[in-house]
Amino acid sequence: MDSSNISDFDYHLPEELIAQRPLEQRSDARLLVFEKGKILDRKFSELPELLPDNTQLVLNNTQVINARIIMFRESGARVELFLLAPLKPKSMEEAMISESECIWTALVGGGKRWKEGESLSLDADGLKLSAKRLVHHGTHSEVAFSWDEVQGNFGELLEKLGRVPLPPYMNREVEEADPERYQTTYAEIQGSVAAPTAGLHYTKEILEEMRSKGISLEKVTLHVGAGTFKPVSSESFKDHDMHSEHISVQRSTIEALAAHKGLRVAVGTTSLRTLESLYWLAVAKYHGRLQNKVEQWDPYELEDVFSSYSEALNYLLEQAGDASVLNAATALMIVPSYSVKSIDGITTNFHLPKSTLLLLVSAMIGEDWIRVYEHATANRYRFLSYGDTSLLWKNK
Repeated sequence: MDSSNISDFDYHLPEELIAQRPLEQRSDARLLVFEKGKILDRKFSELPELLPDNTQLVLNNTQVINARIIMFRESGARVELFLLAPLKPKSMEEAMISESECIWTALVGGGKRWKEGESLSLDADGLKLSAKRLVHHGTHSEVAFSWDEVQGNFGELLEKLGRVPLPPYMNREVEEADPERYQTTYAEIQGSVAAPTAGLHYTKEILEEMRSKGISLEKVTLHVGAGTFKPVSSESFKDHDMHSEHISVQRSTIEALAAHKGLRVAVGTTSLRTLESLYWLAVAKYHGRLQNKVEQWDPYELEDVFSSYSEALNYLLEQAGDASVLNAATALMIVPSYSVKSIDGITTNFHLPKSTLLLLVSAMIGEDWIRVYEHATANRYRFLSYGDTSLLWKNK
């Protein structure tokens, strides 16, 4: 690896550049284009004409769940729960269709006096939900939810009783526009507690314009966890503990990825991490790993045995047998010195200083990330989830 000092990935982000609310129209965002060392200022609505014909665009179709729940103790004291991941059932899909009970790990706000074994309640719009604190681990708690099955499954309850999990830096209550705008227009599969924000700019009209131009659209699923907000607090990013997230990719999608001969662009860091995880999952299987998981440092420790991305995916398909979908976990951390295998370019928003997402950008374009971010701040681009975006072509 190159220098692992996280302070080398710091920059000054003026607070007023952090977007607190979405623009009126999704595609009104500005688009910074970086290609072959040059920086251009464009509009996101121009993206279809900026992508060459026969480009393959890869989107993350995860759907953000209403992961914030305001509940109450018997005394009337308010307690806020932020759902992180299901524990029972373990898979997100099964947890969301649970019919009377499920257990989650959650962050708890305002719950210092909420004792283990004590239940909270929420009674609204004719619906009732209970939550019992099972175990408390520092900042996290294991929480058992229960309800009458006639009210629907857990996903339906969250949709009605939960709130949009806006990022903590917004520090405001949910507003009328948020339920629609903190969700991509192509979201399909419930499971994220944070939006894959690079996708927030894509309208159905822009996607259709791309299709008509011959740009193929492929969808993968990575359920974004709250760990995406976790800063690198150690002096060296080598000491950072990367969170694990669930990925799911249809066999037909892997086949399309393996067969594609043109350029490929990932929509956001989550799509890129999914694509790269497929490669390293193949490498891990080649070396005899049985479980479908990519560990944080696999790319830096496992011997790479494939000569191309397509070769790795074809091997992965062979190992998958007749399975129609590949489910896996990934803790892949992409840092400077990493060699990106799957894509030629990425559209991505502007990320926090000293974050794992900024490390990924550095892996894509090297030290040019400094010029890109200096240009973005000097030209008053809007940053983070509701901010403007960029099209970054990989440095060859």
